[in-house]
Amino acid sequence: MVVDEAVAATLREQSQDQVATFVASCAERMVQVFTGLCGDDPARSGDADFIVRVVEDLWNPGIPAESFQRYVVSLEGFQELEPSDEELVEVRGIYSFYSVLALRYAALYRSNADTEDALKCAHACLTSMGQLDQNLPGAEFFAQEAESQRRAIFAPLLGVLSAGLISQLREGDRTASRERLVAIKSRLAS
Repeated sequence: MVVDEAVAATLREQSQDQVATFVASCAERMVQVFTGLCGDDPARSGDADFIVRVVEDLWNPGIPAESFQRYVVSLEGFQELEPSDEELVEVRGIYSFYSVLALRYAALYRSNADTEDALKCAHACLTSMGQLDQNLPGAEFFAQEAESQRRAIFAPLLGVLSAGLISQLREGDRTASRERLVAIKSRLAS
C-alpha cells in the first residue's frame, strides 16, 4: 500500500473519532474533483449534490453509522464503480473514479469503524495524485497529499470544541481540492 507507514501505524492506534476526522479530510480534498468534472453534466447533477452532502456529513460526528451504510450502497451504484472490462483511460473518468472510490471508503469507515477502510481511502487519494504527477511534468500532488495525510492524523476530533481548528483544516483541504481540479482541467484542455 502507498500510505506512509507512520500514517498507517498512527491511524491504527487512534480513536474512532480521530480517524473520522482523517477520512473527512481525505474526502474533502477529492470532492471538488468530482463536482468539477461531473457537476456540469445535467445527468450527473444529482450525483454531485449527493457527493457534497456525504462530505458534509463526514464532518458531522452526530451522523449515525446507518446513514453512512446507505451512502455506501448509493455510491456503489455510481457509474464510476460499476464493473467493467474496459480500462479507464479518459482523464475525466479516471479522476472521477478515484473521487468516488475515496468517498466510498470514507463513508465505509464511518459505517463500520474499520481502520483498514480509512487506509484504503488514503490509498485511493495517493494513487490518484500519483497518476496526476505522472501526467503533469513538475507536479507534486502526491507529495502534497502525503503531507496533508500526515497533518490530518493529528487534527482535532470532530465536534463543537474543535470547530475553529476543523474549519482551518477544511479550508486547507478545499484549497488543495481546487488546485487538483485546475490541474486536471488543464490536462483535459491539452
